[in-house]
Amino acid sequence: MQSKSILLAVVALSVIGLTLTGCPKEPVLKISAGTMHFGVVEGPAPGQEQYETTKTFQVWNDGAAGTSVVFTVSATPAWIQVNPLTGQSLSADDKVTITVTIDRNYEAKSLDFVTGVVKVDAGFDVKNVGVTTAPNYYTEAFNNENLFDLDQTQLAFEPNGGPSFYGVEKSVISAFPTDPAGGLMLDFEAFGDPVLAMPFGGEDVPFYGKNYDTLYISSNGWVSFGQAGNDATSYQNHFKAPQISGLNVDATQAGSEVSFLQDEDKLIITYENCPTAGAPASPNDFQIELFFDGRIHLNYLNVDPAMQGVVGLSYGMGGTGALPDGFLESNLNTDTLKSN
Repeated sequence: MQSKSILLAVVALSVIGLTLTGCPKEPVLKISAGTMHFGVVEGPAPGQEQYETTKTFQVWNDGAAGTSVVFTVSATPAWIQVNPLTGQSLSADDKVTITVTIDRNYEAKSLDFVTGVVKVDAGFDVKNVGVTTAPNYYTEAFNNENLFDLDQTQLAFEPNGGPSFYGVEKSVISAFPTDPAGGLMLDFEAFGDPVLAMPFGGEDVPFYGKNYDTLYISSNGWVSFGQAGNDATSYQNHFKAPQISGLNVDATQAGSEVSFLQDEDKLIITYENCPTAGAPASPNDFQIELFFDGRIHLNYLNVDPAMQGVVGLSYGMGGTGALPDGFLESNLNTDTLKSN
């Protein structure tokens, strides 16, 4: 009975001690954002949209008076930069602003696509801010207001680890980079439309970081990966499936030739003398090269300037018909051309 009385007395003294002294003072790490999406905003003039490159968030100490939070800030992948890299906050009224900038032209040989993270580390606690971007989707619609301007042009796409997955270089061409002679001539009436094609020798074709062992080649100028694609008559159709929309042509017309060739390092699909869809008197010549290391070359040799349709790359969003988040039309011919 005596030991029980002693125990009760100790508990009572402990409660009194906490009441008199309060809980131990501790800092609390707080940040103002859990995610940051770099999308599209209005540009310097009405109707001139542009991609966002800079955003900010705040870090502060939400703990007891008399405490402080000392922290470091870091970001991955390397196309995300943060400033400052260190900071200190004494209270909720002492907020530190962190500036996050993305380099949309960053090139690296790692394949991180449109996602990243900013980490705030205070030692006793870590907070992460997820980063996503609206990339360059490398897609442009040509019509009566926007005439085709890629004649005698090569668009060379290469995986580069940046926020758009690919970087692109443009060159002037006067002939197909790969001679299509010896390729399999595709008979769409006999083989089906689109034609199902498979690389031989165990090769796969990478596209947006995923390997495919089946392709679909359409008489309407598109090549899709793993599933049949869609005629590129609208952005919605273009983005439904993983595909390359080359040109909106009709290769079922007399005189048209479409060939499929496998080289040691690539697949080559060549469209020759294929008229613009709905304009049989306007032939087009273009070639798609799909390299086994992930590079893509779109080669436009002779193209009807009045060709109408969507041209570019689609990583595939499914059959919803929705546009990608933050979609902004590309201008595929804005960079300085290099002569080959």
